[in-house]
Amino acid sequence: MKIAVIDFSSTSLSLLVEEVSGEMMVPVVGLRRSVSILGYMSKKGKLSERGIEKVVDSIRYLMEAAAKVGTDSVHIISTASMRIIRNYGEVAEAIKAGTGLPVNNLDGQAEAYADYIANREYTALGSTMLLDIGGYSSSFIDMDNSSKDSMFTLDIGPAALFQTFDGMYPDKDDVKRMRHQIDKTIEKNSVFPGKGFKHIVLTGSNAEALYAVYADHYSIPDSSFKTMARKKLRKMIKHLIASDERSLILIRNVPEKVHTLIPSAILAEEIASIFSTDELIISDKGVKDGYLRILMEENSQESADAGM
Repeated sequence: MKIAVIDFSSTSLSLLVEEVSGEMMVPVVGLRRSVSILGYMSKKGKLSERGIEKVVDSIRYLMEAAAKVGTDSVHIISTASMRIIRNYGEVAEAIKAGTGLPVNNLDGQAEAYADYIANREYTALGSTMLLDIGGYSSSFIDMDNSSKDSMFTLDIGPAALFQTFDGMYPDKDDVKRMRHQIDKTIEKNSVFPGKGFKHIVLTGSNAEALYAVYADHYSIPDSSFKTMARKKLRKMIKHLIASDERSLILIRNVPEKVHTLIPSAILAEEIASIFSTDELIISDKGVKDGYLRILMEENSQESADAGM
């Protein structure tokens, strides 16, 4: 049986198809369609009619891709990037009318829990925090504690940070203000006060984009195990702030995230600094993977109950 899930970010829509056999789940297709929601948002936070059309067209495209590999069911989920849209109801109705599928709206805690389920393997490391860098929000999960009370989704992300300064790139003063805003948000929400973590696992498309730039900057060869050193990340941020070549390296690696890459880097490095973490690990599993795993476990439980 093949199951697919389509998710939104501030810069794209993405598809994940996995084949389910018993308790095994094997990725079949992973596809991303660039759609900058930011570019279609009004100052009042509403997605324009053209933006809604782009979203619906992109979902249809991803659904067709899922159908080509024999997908049995498709699920559409909305996370933080959709929650901030003021006319979300109108968007959801247009998606239902244009695709025949409802949008499953995940709140912050459900989003964080899906991240946790997708990355449970990292609990073996001990002293590990999972950080999902979204567009307008980020999720913080203590992997040593499976309680949902140890999972936070806060309204702080690179797309939100980008809106705090003028121009395409931040200057040194903008960086200081962003760091202060991050510190204040963590303190205000009492995110793991007084605790340190040996590892931070980064997930989400912004984390993948950040590593692409990091690997290019430091000429790191391809590897299935991707890590960043906090001190090197901080040094790279200083280079991106000051160098005239920053546009070249960003466009070469992450053209769809030119505006949000530096805020992503600042967010990741500042969080690592707050929690005294020297190593950041990049995970390729996120909300979509966790959501599919939850669906599979629920279906398995229903089948078991029906057989009793």
